Amino acid sequence: MRTSLYGLGLLMAWGPVSPAFADTPPPPPEPEQERRIPQVAVDVGGGWGRMQHPTTDIPGLRNEVRTVGARANAVRLAGGIHFNMVRGSGRTDWWWTNGVDWYLLGDDVQVLALRPGLEKRLALTDSLSLGVSLFGAASEVSLATGRISANIPGTGGGDPVIDGRYFQARSRKWIFGGGTGAALQYQLNRWFHTRMQVGYTQFVSQAKNFQVSPVKGPDSFSVSLSGPWAAAYVGVGL
Repeated sequence: MRTSLYGLGLLMAWGPVSPAFADTPPPPPEPEQERRIPQVAVDVGGGWGRMQHPTTDIPGLRNEVRTVGARANAVRLAGGIHFNMVRGSGRTDWWWTNGVDWYLLGDDVQVLALRPGLEKRLALTDSLSLGVSLFGAASEVSLATGRISANIPGTGGGDPVIDGRYFQARSRKWIFGGGTGAALQYQLNRWFHTRMQVGYTQFVSQAKNFQVSPVKGPDSFSVSLSGPWAAAYVGVGL
């Protein structure tokens, strides 16, 4: 009898409370992208950029001369690594960006460009964001000179034999500048994204004074990299 009364008391005590628990909605699940904010992103892709130089003749190996045709633009292999500047705050709107571009021109003219900068990202939808950036620019332009150098010193007299031990020397010029850009980034899922970017870079000078042709003088060849560019990337956020 005592046991029955004890059980009835428990039911009466919990009865009014249980509907309150039943009516309380469960907490909404936290969005996946908010549970873990990306801290680092790596992009790989390609694009197009402004590059201008005239036609010139440059000396080749074995006292040969070859012609480098005039150019107005070039295809680039592009990439970058970006860092979230507001770590631990649940935000992804400020990023430090580091872009790298390699101009696909062959062995005559080679260009490596670096673009460190700062990007502000604005959320357009849950998956789409617009980034506006300011960046500095540093580019190394190199040109084959026709001279050859040896990785291993020669052991005999006479002209060296052109084989794997020798490489062609290059004349190198660094130029510096800055620019601005805009990027649309679409988040495919938690890890992967695509990115379309356009920008404009202005260098303070041209890469010039390449001494490639003694007949035309020391300032016969210069390269200008100032102008617009565009690129497309795929990336991963960690």
